[in-house]
Amino acid sequence: MAPRNHASANGNPMSELKLIITGLGGQGVVFLTRLISNTAVALGQLVMVSETHGMSQRGGSVISHVKIGGSEAPLIRRGTADVLLAMEANEALRNLGYLRRKGVVFVNSSNGLHPEVGEHLKRLAIETRSLPASQQAMELGTAAVANVILAGFAVAHPALPLDIETLRRTVSEIAPRGRELNLKALQIGYQAGKKT
Repeated sequence: MAPRNHASANGNPMSELKLIITGLGGQGVVFLTRLISNTAVALGQLVMVSETHGMSQRGGSVISHVKIGGSEAPLIRRGTADVLLAMEANEALRNLGYLRRKGVVFVNSSNGLHPEVGEHLKRLAIETRSLPASQQAMELGTAAVANVILAGFAVAHPALPLDIETLRRTVSEIAPRGRELNLKALQIGYQAGKKT
């Protein structure tokens, strides 16, 4: 079945967008997945989410497959994802195989990805965008908002065409008690993304 087009944040049709969201248990991967998927739904998109959890309660790998505007299959095949959002550099490396040629990886890291993968990234024309979201979150007083910072950072890039205002409303709806802190975190990430 061919993917249907849906309106994106700017009102233009969006064909299927495939995202892999990954990190370790306790890093807020499930919340980040909910934030991105609920924002897309609020924008009128068809969204399909599938999560796989390792030992997430003990810091194991957590992977979410998010399809916006598209097909019926729940899992994203390797080599077909448009975007990889990684809460941790090693998890980004572990899941790079999901990205398609010319995909974009957003990673919570002050050093980017390991230099050994540079040639692979260059060969596949994969764009790497890194931000020390955990460090910035600690400056706000808690590491718990690093995922929200990374969301703002990614949404500032054309690879993830979601509207920042809708993202702000969504984070306020799904986490009303932490609204003020989450909105600050979102703004920090968004501003950092606009600068790069």
